[in-house]
Amino acid sequence: MLNNIAIGTGVTLDVHTRTLSRTDGEESVTLPQSACLCLAAMVNAPGEVLSQEQLMDIGWRSAGVEVTDNSVRVMITKLRRAFIQLGVHETITLVAVTRSGYRLIVRENSAGQPEPAADAPALAPAPDAPPPAVSHVLPRARKGLLRAAGVAVAGLLVGVGLSVLMRSLFFFTPVPVHFVPWSGPGVPPGAEVLVQASEENKQALIEATLQTYMQHVLDKRAGEKPALVLYVTTGSEKMSTFQGLIACQQRLKDSGNDCESFFFRLY
Repeated sequence: MLNNIAIGTGVTLDVHTRTLSRTDGEESVTLPQSACLCLAAMVNAPGEVLSQEQLMDIGWRSAGVEVTDNSVRVMITKLRRAFIQLGVHETITLVAVTRSGYRLIVRENSAGQPEPAADAPALAPAPDAPPPAVSHVLPRARKGLLRAAGVAVAGLLVGVGLSVLMRSLFFFTPVPVHFVPWSGPGVPPGAEVLVQASEENKQALIEATLQTYMQHVLDKRAGEKPALVLYVTTGSEKMSTFQGLIACQQRLKDSGNDCESFFFRLY
């Protein structure tokens, strides 16, 4: 490949120094290595369309660098800006061919010289198509928002579940217990016995509790005033080896109760 390549009659490309210059010597631009190699390839293939894969092979992969389609688009944009800076963008054009690649078109003006650079626009022409990278960012952002919303909802549900669990563990709702009078055998003289309405059929346990109370409390406190009201508290079947009793001087009230609680375990 020659070091100096003519692009039309107004511009030359020095491959060795990567310099794109006007032939009148008024201005020059130094190109990146990839842009220089790709431009030289397109000049040497007049009228042909070079695919993005071909341009990636020429500009990067030949040097052992792996890139994406976006690198090709950036390179094309840099070449277009270089043509604008040199004022030759109307005679030298890079055209994007949909789903194919890019073609270099060189036109000669009537004067045989490139247009002056004084009136060159400051910005490059609008790209032929928006970079696909942008179209990928938006769905990714939407997925990120949906994922964040899902995490937030899951966190809210977990928080509600934990609050319900903690409430059930540490905030107990009292269950009312209804006591009814009981007049079976074993009632201490002068005392009134009340048992839970749902447990009054447990006669053997009630009698055993009263007997234990008389043996271990009344008999040992012969000189004290005995309780007048006895509340027998029976438990579940799993607590059949335990006996409970509340001894009061009067029926339970909201406050001011003179009571003692007894809990017996049978061995």
